[in-house]
Amino acid sequence: MTEKTNNLKHIKVEGFKSIAKLDLPIENINILIGANGAGKTNLISLFTFLGFLSQGKLRNYVLSDGGAERFFHFGTRQTHQITIDLKVGVNGYHAEFSPNLDDDSLVFSKEYCTITSSSKKWNLYPKKGESGFVSGEQADSELVKKYTREFLEKCRVYHFHDTSNQALFKKTNKLDNHYFLEKDAANIAPFLYSLKISKMEIYRQSYQQIVSAIQTVAPFFHDFYLEPTGEEGDKNILLRWVHAQHDAPFSANLLSDGTARFICLATLFLQPASHRPATIILDEPELGLHPAALAVLADIMQATARETQVICSTQSVEFANFFAPEDFIVVDAKEGVSTFQRLEKEPLKHWLEDYGMGDIWVKNLIGGRPAW
Repeated sequence: MTEKTNNLKHIKVEGFKSIAKLDLPIENINILIGANGAGKTNLISLFTFLGFLSQGKLRNYVLSDGGAERFFHFGTRQTHQITIDLKVGVNGYHAEFSPNLDDDSLVFSKEYCTITSSSKKWNLYPKKGESGFVSGEQADSELVKKYTREFLEKCRVYHFHDTSNQALFKKTNKLDNHYFLEKDAANIAPFLYSLKISKMEIYRQSYQQIVSAIQTVAPFFHDFYLEPTGEEGDKNILLRWVHAQHDAPFSANLLSDGTARFICLATLFLQPASHRPATIILDEPELGLHPAALAVLADIMQATARETQVICSTQSVEFANFFAPEDFIVVDAKEGVSTFQRLEKEPLKHWLEDYGMGDIWVKNLIGGRPAW
């Protein structure tokens, strides 16, 4: 399996939400399984946190999400510091946070980057509760800072849960909003259009792969109907599609929830590698999908993971059956403290002769089940 130089290799976290202490290697596929409330979502929310941090929006994010008190493990009376340490390729990022009791925001106690070829800590200089990536202060190494920030900026947690008629991806979007797929696929129409008309063959091939994947789970689907409207320089586009047996285009509102969600997932995973973030992070991608669609999604995820990391949570036994033991991280909680354990194949070899990983999970042989 190909290892990209900007893959996330290791996460260490202390004092963040239900995570008292975490020391976890990250592989190409990382599937979080566990009971409701075990802490899967808290780990995934760490990447949302890092994304806002890299954009200079951490303070507003923390305050709008309940204040600093909500981010510290069992609150600031018990936990006085949050520590985050990442290894990304040859680079590393370390940050420590304390609570600002005056306004319930976070304050950086330390922030620095590292590289594997040196023991030096390349300091960043945070200011006013925002990271040194965006504070305007000169870092000890602008080059090391640049590479680390590029990864964090792409920490987008994808959610395609909203498939109602008010979902943003079903509404008109600006044609020029196509540089990357947004976390809720709001700009999927201009994004797909840019692939379809691209001068680069690899982009057009990606578009065809997306269409073919959708046809596999929805045989009635023929193609997208993507026609810009409006004046030059101010054009819009709406997601529409063509039925295999009809010529007139249909609105995206006429897609079933499962088909609409699968369209977003196929676009996320089958977009050109140059567009994808180094690590794709998403929460419960199986929601609303037919079992046949789960099989296709698993194949797509495994193929994509050859060059792009995947971190996701799931509650689906059937979806889990498509993956190998070493793909899983079992999340359990005891007295409000989350634990994370990556599985190994050898201890499960006997069970794997007759059962898939989802079945083994249901039998409570690996943890990740409610504590009765």
